[in-house]
Amino acid sequence: MTNKDDPAADSTAAVDRLRDLLAAAGRLAEFGRFAAQQIHELRQPLFAIKGLAQLLLEKDRVELDEVLDFARHIVEQSERLTALVSNLRLLSVPATQDTHRRSEIGAVLVRVTSLLEFRLRKANATLRTQIAPDVPPLVITPHALEQILINLLANALDAIAGVAHPVVQVRARVLAENPRFAVVEVADNGSGVAKTVRHRLFESFFTTKGEEQGTGLGLAVSREIARTSGGDLELLDDPGTWSEPAGTVFRLTLPVSQEL
Repeated sequence: MTNKDDPAADSTAAVDRLRDLLAAAGRLAEFGRFAAQQIHELRQPLFAIKGLAQLLLEKDRVELDEVLDFARHIVEQSERLTALVSNLRLLSVPATQDTHRRSEIGAVLVRVTSLLEFRLRKANATLRTQIAPDVPPLVITPHALEQILINLLANALDAIAGVAHPVVQVRARVLAENPRFAVVEVADNGSGVAKTVRHRLFESFFTTKGEEQGTGLGLAVSREIARTSGGDLELLDDPGTWSEPAGTVFRLTLPVSQEL
């Protein structure tokens, strides 16, 4: 209802109403972004659990120790799913429950490799790792580092689909020019990223994989985690020199622990 005697009051009410609508739209957009991010994060442990189960089903005979090792990984990923579902219930941006901000890159990489073993075998891909012996623990929670590496390695496996001799390479070293930081680089010998889309790779919801294969959140979330931990994630313009030619290289930079 308008107020013919007080146009100013009508104008103020309209502005207030518009402000309320914009605030509501902003909250809805943020909720949508959060929900999409959670869907993306739910996919990773689900894929890991499925891959581990498929590996067991493919084997004619299995050793008890191997079954127990797979069972431990499945329990870990199930706990991740439980935490993510709890975050959905809280309707807030999730914060990691792991306060131990020290990660051994070698140990985390071993765990990530085991979780992606089925995909590596399915792609018939060779995984080569090179970790410098002087790399100290990284200042990031193990769960967060695992999350980033799974995203990067999963992207690399997507990139090498159809390559005759697919190779994924991972190397880690302390930065010579700044020893307070270390870099973890993930390379693949796929066809590389088109120049026309390179500047958009870290945008939320942008994907080159199609709607059924990607949510467009993996790299955006991974960069956000890296920056929250005091580091960064970038796509290198120059892949550099590798034991095998590399088409795409992502570099994760993280601070190293100063604790003895």
